[in-house]
Amino acid sequence: MKLSDITKKTKLVADFSKRLSYSTKEKIVATEIEKVKRVSGASVRPVSMALENGQTVKIYLRLVDDGAKYDIFRIDVNGKMIPLSGDFDNNYDDSFNASVDALATMIKTGQKKFDAKRAKMKVRKTPASRGGSKRPMNKAQQRNALLDEIKELDVIIQNKETEKAELTDQLAKIKASNK
Repeated sequence: MKLSDITKKTKLVADFSKRLSYSTKEKIVATEIEKVKRVSGASVRPVSMALENGQTVKIYLRLVDDGAKYDIFRIDVNGKMIPLSGDFDNNYDDSFNASVDALATMIKTGQKKFDAKRAKMKVRKTPASRGGSKRPMNKAQQRNALLDEIKELDVIIQNKETEKAELTDQLAKIKASNK
């Protein structure tokens, strides 16, 4: 077993996500397996899970027993490390389920605070277009702007038609001189 072998279908990841989804009564909408990195002196592979309510859970898996199995080394909820309480070894269903249920309870109780924090976040404005910000126009102003644009486009079309005619004449002269 290697850390690079971890996928969504790895038994520990699958069991954890299934039990977390069941306990929170929410779907896990996205699971992302990140690159292997060093955390607190241990090589780990982070696995991020996004719940449908917007909260995220990231588990850090490491190898134990000389690479024989995976272990949950650390858990972050919404970017904050939480203390591990319980047994997150999926070989013992009762203790594993109780541990994940305790985590799910913490997620559910923190939902209200999470929603309030999210509501306070400022909405970023999209960058202004190249022309700068323009005031909204009434119907007459919109019509006049469109008529001005039509005039400008007519001038461009006339110039392009003249250019096309000149190029066509040049092409005809070149063809005549080659015969």
